[in-house]
Amino acid sequence: MLSGHGGNVKQICDKYGLNPDEIIDFSASINPLGYPAIVRKAVTEQFNDIRHYPDSHSSDLRKAIAEEINCNKSNIIIGNGSNELFYLIPRALKPEKGVLLQPTFAEFNDAFRNSNIDVIEIINDDRDFPVINPDISKLKSIKDGMVFLCNPNNPTGQLTRREDILELVNDNPNRTIVIDEAFMDFVEDDEKYSVIKDAPLMDNLIVVRSLTKFYGFPGLRLGYLVTNEPIVNKLMRYKEPWTVNTIAQVAGMAAINDKEFTAKTRQYVSVEKTFLYDGLTMINGIHPFKPTVNFILVRIEDDGITSSA
Repeated sequence: MLSGHGGNVKQICDKYGLNPDEIIDFSASINPLGYPAIVRKAVTEQFNDIRHYPDSHSSDLRKAIAEEINCNKSNIIIGNGSNELFYLIPRALKPEKGVLLQPTFAEFNDAFRNSNIDVIEIINDDRDFPVINPDISKLKSIKDGMVFLCNPNNPTGQLTRREDILELVNDNPNRTIVIDEAFMDFVEDDEKYSVIKDAPLMDNLIVVRSLTKFYGFPGLRLGYLVTNEPIVNKLMRYKEPWTVNTIAQVAGMAAINDKEFTAKTRQYVSVEKTFLYDGLTMINGIHPFKPTVNFILVRIEDDGITSSA
């Protein structure tokens, strides 16, 4: 049994004596189109910059992201992948408890426990996992503790409406709400669900995004968070310096400026997820859940089913 959150191709290759080019990796939900061609060009052109230390504040990348979401770069922190930020938030803000709506991304639990914070887990009772997540209301019944909510949720793909998240934030002014929008770039009508533009204006909302899943370069590790300046200042007191290298910063700036790649990816995923879902519904013994992004959750209903059955 392999541990971790997936995507460890080297571990598989070492164990079974394979070449990485032989692996089709379904354990990590990365853009099937790979990375934009402009990323390779930008990295090649600026490769000699590795002679110098990276910009420890990732100023140019923060500025580019700020222009995208119409906020100040002082509202943004860049991380060595979104995981660095998930661990940073509870370590710096020190909530009494963590609150999770399960099933969800496993790293949330690990991040809380890494800071010795007890976790309250609310189990999703609706095993049909409807596209619009109805269970956010259960979070309102718990009045304390930092909430980590994944939107779209990993692994169910469920979406939580923007207005429902803002209601949770407004009704709980004394607790911090952290929204993981790692897969939001894959959502075609993301404005109905994303709260990234609201985060700088709220007292208790943090939005975290990955730049490596949608843009297809997880080996570089790059993510960011958006929140108000007082929270940014608290987090920066605990953030290690020099965590984001020069190549990652260059790749990130090139990627977010490639609007053609964004449109192409969304169109491709929209068509292919429907094709795959329709095909999976024809297989006896499994129950696929309607996808919203670039992955599909499947329930095994026949314990005897195999990949060759």
